[in-house]
Amino acid sequence: MEEFDDKYFERLFEAQFERLMAFVCSYVGEEEVAKDIVQDAFMTLWNNRKKLDESQSVKSYLFAIAQNYALNYIRHRKVIAANDLPLNLYLSQQEENVEEHEKLLAALEEKLKELPLKQREVLEKCVVENKKYKEVAEELGISQNTVKTHLMRALSFLRKNLDEREMLLLFMAYSTKT
Repeated sequence: MEEFDDKYFERLFEAQFERLMAFVCSYVGEEEVAKDIVQDAFMTLWNNRKKLDESQSVKSYLFAIAQNYALNYIRHRKVIAANDLPLNLYLSQQEENVEEHEKLLAALEEKLKELPLKQREVLEKCVVENKKYKEVAEELGISQNTVKTHLMRALSFLRKNLDEREMLLLFMAYSTKT
């Protein structure tokens, strides 16, 4: 083997580039990808030139590197393809869940609007804002017993018109707004 210097490398590149491109392209099927792989193979050869076994053909070594890179690329593409479908399916399901959740929440808020204004105010202040009856009574200018009555009636209405899951969702949604 002659000395592996810049001039030798240039001659090797010029002599083997087109053949190596065709070889790699037969594996990956994309010219741009093949070009990247061929360039990487030449760079690997150059970086490892001092470690080469002189009894081995440089051309064979170069083709082996390129073949390994091409096979790695194909494996990588298969992994990506295998993961893309489940991920896309999961994301579309999550999007549907969010839309369903938003529709349910809007329906629950409409149900909440059916309450008389004072009952709704008391419910929000006691349950959502976590205020004591005395605080709510002072804010609204009503007695503590009236606060209790409004809260009891509001909760009774909601229990009659919503199931447990819907009530929980409604209170969770309102508790995150404060």
